[in-house]
Amino acid sequence: MKLITDRGWTWTPEQWEMMLALGPGYGAFDSSGLLGTALTTPYPEMQAISGVLVASRAERRGIGTRLMARTLEVSPSVLYATEVGEPLYARLGFHPVGASVSYRGVFTGSAPGVSRPGTPSDVPVLAELDREVSGYTRPVLWDRLLDPSSPYDVLVSDSAVVATRPNPTGVTIGPLIAPDAAAACELLADVTAGGGDVRVDTDSPDVAAFLLENGFGKIEGGCTLMVHGAADVPGDRARYFAPASHALG
Repeated sequence: MKLITDRGWTWTPEQWEMMLALGPGYGAFDSSGLLGTALTTPYPEMQAISGVLVASRAERRGIGTRLMARTLEVSPSVLYATEVGEPLYARLGFHPVGASVSYRGVFTGSAPGVSRPGTPSDVPVLAELDREVSGYTRPVLWDRLLDPSSPYDVLVSDSAVVATRPNPTGVTIGPLIAPDAAAACELLADVTAGGGDVRVDTDSPDVAAFLLENGFGKIEGGCTLMVHGAADVPGDRARYFAPASHALG
């Protein structure tokens, strides 16, 4: 969390705990303590890399490159790159295959009521839907999302699902899976109406337009989806309207 504060990130302790439960993390250390981190989340299809973070006091010492070299002992790999990190990943052989733009606001519309709360009994169906759409086999993630004691909220409708996770100012949406953009927007309305500050990361122009019409603004920056050791990400990404998180692919 000191690294997070140092670099201006917004991860919470709960996010670190979930990431380290889903896969191994690596740290770079010296006598002063932790200098950098890199996390991996292994899926059968490819691994997701996240949490690549180097303390400002340790910049330009090759620490990020060394941490990434450790993670790339497993291939293929996927990650979402910030503008700052993208040149490093390109040098390491990653290439872009997509992007996401971030939006934040308080939803001003109403909920159409097309969904219901997810329950642990939904895990098999939702994990399979997620595998078809995201391309990743990750039932353990759905076990955590639908655990009654978890801080996540999950809403389900026909061939569609949306989840929220806490962030320091409100909640972040993800994943958002739906058969088309209209269904995705209905789910978004259900989960965000009356819900306070919300962040959505999406590559869909239709979802972006819906958000901008309903109280959201665009966050400058965005992230580039990049892969290493593969031509592209798997799955039916036309139905993947928001990732599970930038960390999870």
